[in-house]
Amino acid sequence: MSSGVLVVVAAGPDEIESAEAALRRQAAAALHRRRVGPNRVLVYGSFSSDRAAAVAVDALRADGWPAVARPLTGGHLTVWQKHTAPIAIDGRVQICFPWSEASRHVGPPTVEIDPGRGFGTGSHPTTRLVLRQLVSRLRPGDSVLDVGSGSGVLAVVAARLGASQVTAVDIHPEALLASRRNAARNGVADRVRVTDAPLTALPVRYDVVLANIACQVLVGLADAIVQRLRPGGWLGLSGLSPAQVSVVQAAYRPLGVVEERRDDDWVAL
Repeated sequence: MSSGVLVVVAAGPDEIESAEAALRRQAAAALHRRRVGPNRVLVYGSFSSDRAAAVAVDALRADGWPAVARPLTGGHLTVWQKHTAPIAIDGRVQICFPWSEASRHVGPPTVEIDPGRGFGTGSHPTTRLVLRQLVSRLRPGDSVLDVGSGSGVLAVVAARLGASQVTAVDIHPEALLASRRNAARNGVADRVRVTDAPLTALPVRYDVVLANIACQVLVGLADAIVQRLRPGGWLGLSGLSPAQVSVVQAAYRPLGVVEERRDDDWVAL
């Protein structure tokens, strides 16, 4: 490859030529491929400067491609590879960016999440706390509601773990788009419904309700969230500091706390 900056495009096995054509349209100077899993190929294009790479990434993402700039060598590359390494959740599932160079050929099933404009991938402690509950508590065939879905990571993981139907709710158009794309990317679009409908408009109750959002929002939505939980189901709340736990517990009575977990300075109930 020539000197400069690489742009990485994540493609499926049947998208390789289209990804290469998209990079050529952005004037990539050289191309090469790397297969990192049975359903994931990374296509690299070389650009002469950070600015040229940034322009190309913006154009590629506008066309729907999962694309990022990647350092060529040195310490910046080491940091980039560490940042894009998969996050393993109790040996049941691993989560990574579509453009991660880590192998998908070994290890637990991989869920690929493109966070879009600032949404999460599972690395934040509040998300990890809920993911650990999902892998330990979710039963095959459960129905799941994800309140404040963001990138859709919780919804997609729930579907990959065997949930029969998942509803992902958010009010931000970019979150809705990210959730839909990530559900399709991971082959679960038929089981993940993405909507901006109010919770009170949802027609069914769920075996599992997840809400990883700010404390004041959790308190404000408490009645609507509890009404969506099927008797005998469980509710996972995250995004809390230790000082906020008692406030949220009070808002969600008469539900009882089965377990309280902490990760760094964050708490989930």
